[in-house]
Amino acid sequence: MSLVDTMLNLPFSVLNHWGYAIILFITLIEATPILGFFVPGQLIVILAGFLVKQSMLDMGNVILVASFGAIFGDLIGYMLGKKYGISFITKYGKYFFFKREHYEKTKMIMNNHTGKALIFGRLNSLTRSFAPFVAGSSNLPFRKFMVYNIIGGISWAVAFVMVGYIFGASYEIASKYIGRFMLLAIVLSIALIYAYSFINKKRHIFTKYHLYTLVLSIFSLYVFSKMTEDVLDNEFMTRVDVWLNAHVILLWSPLLNKVMLFITNIANSIVLLILCIILFSILVYKKKWYHSILLVFSIIGGVSLELLAKLIIHRTRPQNSLIEFSGYSFPSGHATMAIIFFSVLLYSFKDDIKNVLYRRIFITTNIALFFLIGLSRVYLNAHWFSDVIAGFALGMFWLTLLILIINVTILLSKRTTQKEQVSNKE
Repeated sequence: MSLVDTMLNLPFSVLNHWGYAIILFITLIEATPILGFFVPGQLIVILAGFLVKQSMLDMGNVILVASFGAIFGDLIGYMLGKKYGISFITKYGKYFFFKREHYEKTKMIMNNHTGKALIFGRLNSLTRSFAPFVAGSSNLPFRKFMVYNIIGGISWAVAFVMVGYIFGASYEIASKYIGRFMLLAIVLSIALIYAYSFINKKRHIFTKYHLYTLVLSIFSLYVFSKMTEDVLDNEFMTRVDVWLNAHVILLWSPLLNKVMLFITNIANSIVLLILCIILFSILVYKKKWYHSILLVFSIIGGVSLELLAKLIIHRTRPQNSLIEFSGYSFPSGHATMAIIFFSVLLYSFKDDIKNVLYRRIFITTNIALFFLIGLSRVYLNAHWFSDVIAGFALGMFWLTLLILIINVTILLSKRTTQKEQVSNKE
């Protein structure tokens, strides 16, 4: 069994026990007013169909569980609407960017096209989570609601499980030609571009800065995926790895060894933790809340992704390292965390430095530090060269993706607050 097959079968035992429960839970929550708007139930059902094609889940069980979750979840939404009505939306909707106008729009669709609202409304994230609630608050007869609810729930489950299943079949064919990791990167890139375009079309909140961030994120994902494919298939980068590994020892000297050991220890677990605590404290003291949140989530996410990649790839370290290292090799954790930490540091304070010369020194120093840390890992033969490139790419992908996510959240929140202020003045 190849390492990629191992990755796809990694969660089998978990899915065998909890997969159906997860599908049921997500499809139930998705129909809950307000909360359901943020739950990717449709995506989970598509993913379940994909896993059916990979023989990790059973088709009949997935359709049964997804249908039950959709039907029973909508029933909960209907009962909540019948009991609380418009007062629920008025009281809590504003905290989740949902206004009374949205409720009225959904209600109008419900009154004029009940069947379409409950069956085809599942295809829209807004009506999917609010249509049952509106049906209940509009006193739609229970029997009529349940007929449409059952038809819609089963149709929705079958349709999107089949979408995932068909995608799984196409995935198997395409992955033979371009590699599974590269295909996953392409799919994820398309999803990111679509999400970016959809949000910008609806809200018009992005600038050129956000577009550049998206491009950098997708490029970093491509580099990481390319390194992964090369390592798994023993392609070009692995030959570069072997050549560098054999020749770098010619550069070893007592003084340079000490310098490289000092540099590499800047990004070891203990030192990095201390540096993160110091940076976080400074950011909080200066009330840079956005950057402090970015630091915490980027570090936690970076560590998690790096460890997950190591468990999936299982690449051994070079045997001729200068000192003894433990753990898997791909990707380099030092490189991943170094580029995240110094990029956040740079991102947080570069605009505060008004002197042009000092700003350039600050920028150059931060960039040089994470590059030197990556170089030290190759010099010490602690990692292969492709491990370091992959570590940099993984760290940059996660950081830029997180920047976009946090920016979108803040911008949407500000836009909602501004609209509320205008409404209150009127």
